Amino acid sequence: MSVSLAPADIEIPNSYYEGSSSSYFNRCFKDPVWDIRTAHLAQRLVEHIRDQQPELGINDRDVLCVTIAGLCHDLGHGPLSHVFDDHFIPIARGKRPDGTQWCHEEASEMMLDALVKENNIALSEDCVDFIKDLIRGEPRLSTGEKKFLFQIVANKKNGIDVDKWDYIARDTRAVGETCTLVASRLIHAARVIDDTICYDWKDAQSIYELFYSRYSLHKRVYNHKTTRAIGYMIVDALLAAEPVLHLAEAIDDPQKYLHVTDSVIEDIERRDDPRLAKSKQIMRDLRARRIPKRVEEKCLPTEYKALWKTLLTPQAIAEMSAKLCKEKQALNRPTLLGGVDTVTEEIDLSENIARDSFQEDLGPTLLSVLGVSTSRSRSPTVLGTTLEEEPLAEEDVIIDWAVLHYGMKEKDPLENVDFWSKLHPNKKQQTRPDTSGVLRPERFQEVILRCYAKDERRVCQVQEAFRAVLSTLPQPESAEEAEEDTPVSSQQSDVVMVGSKWNITSDLSGPPRTPVMDQFRSLPGGESTNVSPSVSISNLSPSGWPGSRPRARSTSMAPFAREPNPFTSAKPTPRQPSASKKRARVADGDENGSPDRKRRAT
Repeated sequence: MSVSLAPADIEIPNSYYEGSSSSYFNRCFKDPVWDIRTAHLAQRLVEHIRDQQPELGINDRDVLCVTIAGLCHDLGHGPLSHVFDDHFIPIARGKRPDGTQWCHEEASEMMLDALVKENNIALSEDCVDFIKDLIRGEPRLSTGEKKFLFQIVANKKNGIDVDKWDYIARDTRAVGETCTLVASRLIHAARVIDDTICYDWKDAQSIYELFYSRYSLHKRVYNHKTTRAIGYMIVDALLAAEPVLHLAEAIDDPQKYLHVTDSVIEDIERRDDPRLAKSKQIMRDLRARRIPKRVEEKCLPTEYKALWKTLLTPQAIAEMSAKLCKEKQALNRPTLLGGVDTVTEEIDLSENIARDSFQEDLGPTLLSVLGVSTSRSRSPTVLGTTLEEEPLAEEDVIIDWAVLHYGMKEKDPLENVDFWSKLHPNKKQQTRPDTSGVLRPERFQEVILRCYAKDERRVCQVQEAFRAVLSTLPQPESAEEAEEDTPVSSQQSDVVMVGSKWNITSDLSGPPRTPVMDQFRSLPGGESTNVSPSVSISNLSPSGWPGSRPRARSTSMAPFAREPNPFTSAKPTPRQPSASKKRARVADGDENGSPDRKRRAT
């Protein structure tokens, strides 16, 4: 049985691409050609292994199941993909009684069962179970299958699979950049050794660039500050529309889930149901670019998320904002006369006088036609009712945690990749830095903490409360131990404990100290750098990150300050004139050859 699912060989009606058909394939993406591309890459890889290593016993059934798994692995994605799967559903449905959460792979299996059943596709039950396990990347329902086949569509061992090859190439081109990933080269470099797909050691750098491209896309595109802000707006709109649309209930019914596509946004805007007023307003704000504004952004090690996530919340920021407002009211309020601000009362008086003259000129009849009030009384403005003086609510703040890594959490992804060489084609081995390169980061995972203000008029207020809460948070044990072990000079005690590279405590007299601000310390002699802090961290010592004993810094070596050069610090010797210039000056009347304008002949 020959199977071919190359994009050029499949005829799909145009309605599948235009989104006007209720096709099962149409629910994955607006353009299902990418799922076909994943199926095509999966088919090419398994066929290459079968041709190069016939002793493995790969048959047509294996090729067919692997190809279908690549075609259907994303059938379970909801509208707007991971925004629906990873953000909306966990809030709308919560966790199950056993503590697990729904994932789109479950929906892919559900849609596959419905697809096979309703179209009478000739696939046996064991083939369907095998395809489901290939989508999951691990054998659960099937038995006796070849282990290396589970590393093609969803590789749980090291993350190198055709799905990653597909979306990295797709999204890199979508943002207008050149993709360095060549899937055909990795396919021809693949070889199975001990039930593991290995690659030629010459392609170790290409595989490392694959992991780096994944990290780069997540940092620059998928977790971009604006992308995350818009995602939160869409989640709020879907949650507000849930009582009407019942989107969360559709994930258990393939017939209902079939029609939950990206058109849900247009459906919300098109309906006249008054219960959708809040969702409609959110979508109007989104189309008008009134999106949450980023207030602060910090790049932190992984341990800070576990320590701070339950403490740094919108509720904590709202409580801090109320506390700060009370302090300001107690310190900065002018004297009140009968509960009314005297300045506001004077403004009201001047406005009443202007109103009286305006009414006399136009007359009350014309004023009533124009809709202008003729009332002379105006309720006085009580202090504390302006937007800036009102305390924040939880709904005004967004705290976003984004975890970025190379694909294997905190591990070096190349540590889980096996290679082979021409000298030892049947022996798998791991790459070493002396053969694949030593320019590797010390850590492969980071956490980006962002704070957003939903109303751009309250950015400063959110920032003040966020920094105040940040100054009260505890430090990880690794940072505290490093702080205790490293001596600190008295000159630096009023700035920051430089022994701890990740000390984020704050002095109440100034803005909170963060890791990215530690490098902007005062220079010797009271000078300042006049350099604004950025999110990059460049003041790390080579000894490592938190958990390792850092080296104490010299107090004389402040950032951006230069040490005197021993080769150029001496006073330079004046340059002596050449012999020809001396002779010319002697001819002018100066016997010593020194320039003398008065004695020089004109």
